[in-house]
Amino acid sequence: MKSKNKDEVAVRKIHEKILEVYPFLTKAERDIFEKRTGIYLESLSNNKKTNGENTVSNILALLKNPHAGIKEWHKPDKEFMKRVKPERIPRFSIENRILMIKIPSWSMWLGPIDKKLVSFCVRNKSKYDSILIDVRENGGGNSQYAHDFAGIFFKKTVIYGKVTRRNKSSRLNTEISRLEPNKTIFIGKPIVILISNKCFSSNELFLAPFKVSKRATLIGQATAGGSANPTSEIVKISGKKFVVRVPTYRFFLKGKRQPIEKTKIDPDVVYKGRDIEGFAKNYLKKGEKK
Repeated sequence: MKSKNKDEVAVRKIHEKILEVYPFLTKAERDIFEKRTGIYLESLSNNKKTNGENTVSNILALLKNPHAGIKEWHKPDKEFMKRVKPERIPRFSIENRILMIKIPSWSMWLGPIDKKLVSFCVRNKSKYDSILIDVRENGGGNSQYAHDFAGIFFKKTVIYGKVTRRNKSSRLNTEISRLEPNKTIFIGKPIVILISNKCFSSNELFLAPFKVSKRATLIGQATAGGSANPTSEIVKISGKKFVVRVPTYRFFLKGKRQPIEKTKIDPDVVYKGRDIEGFAKNYLKKGEKK
């Protein structure tokens, strides 16, 4: 019996992980995946010159899920994190009676700032008539931060979709996705949210309740489409360490039959011009005059 080389062992480990946690929606979908990946695995087994990293990349690409990926593992760069921190911290102010909020990321830095942001929104309610939230550059982060903030703009629980994942018995399990309102704070003023094709992952979960409930008007371009709570596996291929991300669930926006990777979140008002902020301000002003 032919022995497996180290790269083949690592690649097969990732393949098995995908079969264990990825929520294939039908047996046919899983069968097609196994058939196609079988070709890659056979090639890796028969040809020692086949690149293990490329094989993993090709296998992950078959999932057609932007959360699935492989990249070389590096130790966390603390200096880099310090440099990018200012770019990821929310900014907020009041301009011409519009509360302007820009949230570049639902990252760990939002945690302590979130209290300041919410406090600012509440303390200054008499100073603004409408709200403009800009999340165009927001690629995701902590969905709990996102929903904690969104909760201050809703009075009732909002069912905004569902999540399909595998349970411990490897069976598909569907969970309803709900946004719970803040128990003590409610801000009911008109809201416009600026979106783009860079909106992704947990940021799309932030947008979903606003979209399905029509609580806000989304202006801009369709989002990237992806929310998968990926698990990370570290493997060694060709002497290098790689981190491989494997999606563990698939999110469906309420009313959609396909996962968000295919449907994305469409804007209520499409805008491709340069001055989207100016357009949004005028949109809010027109709404106030009605």
